[in-house]
Parts: sequence; C-alpha cells; structure tokens
Amino acid sequence: MNFHDFQPHQWMVNTPQIDNLSLNELTLPGTHNAGCDLEASYALLPGSLWLACQDIPFYAQLNRGSRALDVRLLYDAQAQGLERFRFQHNGFTSSRHLGDLIRDVKAFLERSFDEFIILDFHELANGNAQFNHAEFKQLMLEHFGQHMIPAENRHLTLGQLKQVSRLQRVLVAAPMTWETRDSRFQAQINHKWINQTLVTTHQLHGYIKEVMGTSISHLRPWSLSATCYIASGPLRILNNLDNWFDPAKSDWAKKCNIINFDFIKNSKVVFFCQQANVEKAIEKSRMPLHQQPA
Repeated sequence: MNFHDFQPHQWMVNTPQIDNLSLNELTLPGTHNAGCDLEASYALLPGSLWLACQDIPFYAQLNRGSRALDVRLLYDAQAQGLERFRFQHNGFTSSRHLGDLIRDVKAFLERSFDEFIILDFHELANGNAQFNHAEFKQLMLEHFGQHMIPAENRHLTLGQLKQVSRLQRVLVAAPMTWETRDSRFQAQINHKWINQTLVTTHQLHGYIKEVMGTSISHLRPWSLSATCYIASGPLRILNNLDNWFDPAKSDWAKKCNIINFDFIKNSKVVFFCQQANVEKAIEKSRMPLHQQPA
C-alpha cells in the first residue's frame, strides 16, 4: 500500500495481518493533549495558540488515524454531569468535556467498529474542588462501559479481542484511587518524556535516540512524547517526525508502542505506524510459539 491509497479512518481493519498483535505490541499513533484543539474555545489569556496541541477535535483525530488519545481532565464541581470533567492543558481549561469525548469515540466506533483505541487519561486534576474519582468512574461505566476492554483481556491479540466481544474496542487507562479501582480501568500509562517545558527539535531528537537505545518492556502500554514546545506554544514539527519515524530510514517506529505527538492532521506518522505494524506482525508469525510474547 502506498500513502495515496491509505485510509486512516480504518487503517487497522485494512491491515488484517496485525490481528496477531496485542495493543501492547502494536505501534499506535497518538494525539498529545487531545482535548485541547484549535476548534475548541479557551480563556483569552493565555489563548488557543499557547494551549491547543491539535488542529481538530476527537472524532476528526480518530478519523485521521489516531488510536491513542492522551487526555487530561480537570474537575469542575459547579457544572453538571459529564460537563464536570473538563479537558485542560497545564490547568487552563478547554471547552471540551468528558461528554464530548464519549460521544465522538462512540460515533467513530459506529462507523469503524473494528478499530481499537486507547484512552490515556494521563491526568485527573483538581479544579475548584478535589477530583471526584468515584463520579468519574460511575459516568464512564454508565455511558461507555460496554466498549471498555477489561484487564483480563488486555494481553489478547486484536483477533482474539474481536472473538471475545463485538463492542469491547477501547482500553481505558487512568490514575484511579485505591477505592475506585476497577478491572475496566487499566493502570496509568507510562510516558517517556524529556521532562522539561521548553524543547527544541534538536533536544527532542537526542532524547528519542536515547530512549530508542534502551530496552522497554512490552507487557504494558507505554507512550513516547514526541513534542516540542517554545515560549509561544507547541511547535509544528511534522516534517521532523515524518523523517525520524519513516521505517525506510530508521527502526524507531517499530520500537515504539504509542507515538504521542501534536497536530496529527497533516502527518504521515499514521501511515508509518501501519507499515511498522506489518513488519512486526510478519516477524511474530515467523517466531516459534514458545518464543512469542505471552
């Protein structure tokens, strides 16, 4: 398949050979701070250019091929229902709320029902009151529970997950409290991040090269933060990412689980992830059964 024939809204279905891989083994394109996009609204200061990490909202991100949404919530006790949980960037809220996410993911799965998604609730933050984990859990299970992959199925391959359930297509990870732990919420996903606020492309390249040189377990999902940020806001580095993760130029895409990046709209990273997954699937199919991951 060449890039011009690529269909990002159903790239997993169009690549049936990857059914022998689990979500932990796949390379998934992920959208960083997916709840903060340029079509949402924000307070005048600091404004959308400083806060927005995506051009387009959740449904369009999924349609463009994202399969891991990195989302960060803030609790607003003065709102009602799903609107109590607002998406935020460093404490500054977006107009997006949990109801928007659930609506868009469900709408996407109605169209592309055999695509798989990771919802990476990377932060559950206090707002004008302490974050209400119990309410978050109750609303997620009420409105989205039938789509959530339980812990006992987390290590199954895509093909096995399809046999188990027609609806369970979403792995939900969140930092839940001890009292609100539930088998349908996976543990918080580990993010490999350079751990500094302002990041140049040169610094990011060096950091990713360092991560790619280490051994990382594939028993749990993990996310590589491939983002740059300057004083005026997130940088568009799509040409750099396309160059770094092109399987014809490096094995970086094949070594990753989630590539978490900004502004997916015009990126080739999704296409490169699909190519990397084909290579992974072929390599796994050639491995003796006793050597394949459990």
